[in-house]
Amino acid sequence: MFTELGILKLLKRSSSQPFEPAIAMLGVKGGDRIVILGAEEPDLSAQIGKATGLNGQTTVVARSAGAGDRIAKAAARAGALVEFVDAPVTQLPLDTGAWDVAILPTGLAAPGKDAPSILAEAIRVVRPGGRITICEPVPRAGLFRLAQTAPLTDVSNVLARLTAAGLRAARHLGTLEGTAYIEAAKPR
Repeated sequence: MFTELGILKLLKRSSSQPFEPAIAMLGVKGGDRIVILGAEEPDLSAQIGKATGLNGQTTVVARSAGAGDRIAKAAARAGALVEFVDAPVTQLPLDTGAWDVAILPTGLAAPGKDAPSILAEAIRVVRPGGRITICEPVPRAGLFRLAQTAPLTDVSNVLARLTAAGLRAARHLGTLEGTAYIEAAKPR
């Protein structure tokens, strides 16, 4: 049973490292080469950069006003190295097969009609055996559901889209704080 002191320690730890569960769900580790398609989550991008460390590489690709500055500030706060590339996520100026993981931090529902092009580019730049990871907003329980502003998608729909795109081992890793983490691997 939790004591008051135990609960306070747990709350303090989770508030000081709010992205730790997301990093665990994404499976980020030191030395990984990760490309993040979109700059909507600069603090998460910075924490991913911190996790990949000096032996890895974290690159955020986006085309939106001020995105590079937001990413740079978040990386500086986290003490991480994060590269920013100003380019459309539908036409990535990156080498084919050069990345271990491609992360879509706002899922496939948010991009709307551009989602197939974004997914195709993510698949192109990931190495054979590499992963595509999607952070998809899902309905939250209770009062949180009323405040939901992001487009919502059924997880099974995302899994079907990944499989239809030629990826293998598509699976739902879990759901945490209104986000479903879904991954699939590029065939070798």
